[in-house]
Amino acid sequence: MTKPTKTYDCDVLVIGSGAGGLATAVAAAHRRLKVLVVEKEPVFGGTTARSGGWMCVPNNGPAARADVKDTVEKARTYLQHETGEHFDAARIDAFLEAGPKAVAFFETETALQFDLGPTFSDYHPDAPGGLPGGRPIVARPFDGRELGPEIGRLRPPLAEITFLGMMIGSGKELLHFFNVTRSPVSMWYVGKLFAKFVRDKVSTGGRCDS
Repeated sequence: MTKPTKTYDCDVLVIGSGAGGLATAVAAAHRRLKVLVVEKEPVFGGTTARSGGWMCVPNNGPAARADVKDTVEKARTYLQHETGEHFDAARIDAFLEAGPKAVAFFETETALQFDLGPTFSDYHPDAPGGLPGGRPIVARPFDGRELGPEIGRLRPPLAEITFLGMMIGSGKELLHFFNVTRSPVSMWYVGKLFAKFVRDKVSTGGRCDS
């Protein structure tokens, strides 16, 4: 006998719980729409949970606050140069308009915050419209303890980007891990991170992803 199928009513159905799906769900819920997110895996995050987390968004809020000299015209010139014959003006213009607004929405309306990568340049910073830094941003680390029991439903990081179970960030943090056996400063830096990791792991019953 076939089991009865449960029925859910919603205004927006989001399939997949990666960054795109969850961002859509949050934006829709903010507009007081009834949202349902469906995920085939037993954990949330999709493949996004295993990415570096960096995004390239010209004219983003963190860059403006850091007084980065960027304009829509510069970004459009750069993207047109990089995409060549595949340049899609309508999509590029939509991205350049909506990207900064999306960053501002999440920083203003949610707990999500972003940090600027001032030394992370465009792939070709010397190309027309390119910049030596200021467009890439990354989600600021989030204290997983605020999720309570739900932290156990997050997709864990790849083993290749962890150290004794602790996820390794990029930039300055990554350099310290590379130099941990050669530099007392790096050893001290990594030691503090690992002590915090162990403390958080104990306090969350074994999970402390952030």
